[in-house]
This record gives sequence, structure tokens and C-alpha cells, in this order.
Amino acid sequence: MDLDQIEKLNDLKLRGLISEEEYQQAKERILGASTTSAQSVANMSNYDYAMVLHLTQLCLFFLPLVGILIPLVMWQTRKEDPYVDQQGRVVMNWVFSWLIYTAIGFVLIFILIGFVLLPLLAICAIVFIIMGAMDANKGVIKNYPLAIKFFDVRETPRAPVVQN
Repeated sequence: MDLDQIEKLNDLKLRGLISEEEYQQAKERILGASTTSAQSVANMSNYDYAMVLHLTQLCLFFLPLVGILIPLVMWQTRKEDPYVDQQGRVVMNWVFSWLIYTAIGFVLIFILIGFVLLPLLAICAIVFIIMGAMDANKGVIKNYPLAIKFFDVRETPRAPVVQN
């Protein structure tokens, strides 16, 4: 607990075992180490934030509503940043496309095609999300394959692979 550590430091300072300067430095270290996750998210670079934005879509498989809301809220909170805005558009294009494809898959279960379509869709979604997260961390803006373009996205080319 931070309070316990600061109290121990204060005891050491009162007994004269550490100086005021040492006390202040140790106190700053303790308080600096206890940053909340919200503070660390706020200090995250745009590329890292965009990568996390993509990966939050994986919640779609466990809690579909959360898998939609978390990326949407993340996008809207940093929408003023052009890079995060474009990545948010990419993510939302896929989320809405995935919802449509999943609904079609459930309808097609009645003629047995859905039993094949839904697992394939899940595999594609996982692969596309991971690819999107890796691209976002490298600064590449690219729509997912098969994504319906609900939001206009200014794509950037992937860096060419240099072979020796």
C-alpha cells in the first residue's frame, strides 16, 4: 500500500535516518509507481493506443456488446487525433461488417451453410483483428479484408518488404 510506504518513509525522516531530499525522492518514486491504468492509457503513444483499439474487438467473442462499446468509446475519446480517428474508422467498419456477416450466418444455419460460415467468420475475424493491430502499431492504416466501408478511411500503403 502506498500510504504504508510513505508512513515508513516519514518515520525514517523523523528519526533522522534519511534526509528531506531522500524522503522527497523516495516519495515521488512511490507515488509515480502507482499510476492508474487510466493515466497509463492517457500517456500511451498513438500507435500503441490504436493497437489496443483493434485488440479490444476480441471482446466480441465473449461479450458482444462490450466488444462494440469499448472500441467505440476508445475511438471517440481520442477522435481529435487524426491517426486514431482513422484507426477507429477501420475498427468500426469491421465491427459493423462482422455484425452483418454474423446475422447472415445465423439465418443460414437453417439451410446448414451457417454451420460452416460462422466458424470461418470467427477465424477470419481473429486473423483480421491481429493483422489490424500489428499494422496499427507500425503506423499503417488499412481496412480489413471483407470489411464493408461504412466510414471513409484514408489508407496508407504497407512498407515494402526488402529482401537480400
